[in-house]
Amino acid sequence: MSTALDELLEAAHAAAKQAQACGADHAKAAVVRSRGVDIEWRDGQLDKVQERTRRALSIELYVDGRYSASSTNDLRPEAVEAFIGEAVSMTRLLEPDPHRALPDPARYAGRADVDLDLFDPAVHGISTEQRLKRARDLEALVREGAGDLPIVSVSTSVDDGFSQSARVHTNGFEGAREGTTFSYAAMVTVKDADGRRPMGWDYAYRRHLSDLAPIERVAAVAREKARAQLGAGKLPTGKYPIVVENRALPRLLSALLAPLSGPSLQQRRSLWEGRLGDKIASELLTIIDAPHTPRGLGSALWDGDGFATTRRPIIEKGVLQTYLIDDYYARKMGVEATSADTHNFEWAYGEKDLDGLLAQVGDGVLIERFLGGNSNQTTGELSFGCAGRRIRGGKLAEPVAEVNLSGHFGQLWERRVAVGNDPNPDSSAQCPSCVFDAVQLSGS
Repeated sequence: MSTALDELLEAAHAAAKQAQACGADHAKAAVVRSRGVDIEWRDGQLDKVQERTRRALSIELYVDGRYSASSTNDLRPEAVEAFIGEAVSMTRLLEPDPHRALPDPARYAGRADVDLDLFDPAVHGISTEQRLKRARDLEALVREGAGDLPIVSVSTSVDDGFSQSARVHTNGFEGAREGTTFSYAAMVTVKDADGRRPMGWDYAYRRHLSDLAPIERVAAVAREKARAQLGAGKLPTGKYPIVVENRALPRLLSALLAPLSGPSLQQRRSLWEGRLGDKIASELLTIIDAPHTPRGLGSALWDGDGFATTRRPIIEKGVLQTYLIDDYYARKMGVEATSADTHNFEWAYGEKDLDGLLAQVGDGVLIERFLGGNSNQTTGELSFGCAGRRIRGGKLAEPVAEVNLSGHFGQLWERRVAVGNDPNPDSSAQCPSCVFDAVQLSGS
């Protein structure tokens, strides 16, 4: 463990001890230190440089059956002492909550002894000029291959940062961890003949700098996605087989998984209440939560309650295997906590890439992005705006815009008939492209 993490852990122990000295029965204390730099570049000029630094203490207090959570950025010893003392006093004024308590310490045990490799020391060696150069180079690459593309604007961004944190519970939990992230992105806006301004974008996002995709790919994908939307028309209303691109699929996945949460279940507003062990999606759908993936964007050795993380299926061959319930809501519901956190998803991938899925569909629609909308966790109804391309003869054809996808997300996932072999590595969800049959799309 680094010296910096040792110092944060020592500060967390001191805060938890101080809370008990002030009269708290138990406490959770967490200390975090982070720094990030974001550069935004637009049309040949620097648009924004932002440096984010944070050093903070958060404390959760359990006092005479009451609970509170507070935080402060003032970490001077005398300020922390006063902050904790006042927080304990204020907690005594709150209404009791019999369900608030520290987790069973047995759930802290069994922490995996693996190196997740989440911290890249390269984060400390990046200069402002290097960030600016990457942002400039991204724009230049977009424009170099543009030809007669009617570009209105090119925006690029470069971001990197690190976070270090330590947490202590007064009933035995302690842990410290650190991680880095690196990203860059490009967004291209073009002008259509009718005055519309479609856009295309792409990004790369990883834990280690050396794992980022080449900027040439990001520039080319953003530019060509914008080009592909020129002349977009409306789609005749009807039911179509659709291919949802891997970077768009998380919107549909979120609708499917949101009703698994403790709050949704406890408040009786979950479509999946009482469905554990039931088939809720196509048998082609298997999602495994994998918290110990090296360099994973969502990797962690413990969750938000301090539970040791384990690999677990969420949905297996379409059958719901677990809910996502934290310790607090488990107490309210009188059930065992399962952990509310998800980390990195592993899927049962197929054998075809995106081109292979398009060929399989033959005639349909490729959904490249969603543009707002909503889903109802209780009824399963959904309605999302989207844009993409027609598929004709197994190939991409004319662009379509102002399309609305509607229906029931349970039924939608039952109609998932093919899975790609193209997981998105720039997301912890690692979604592949997927084919759904007979989906209601509204246009003209």
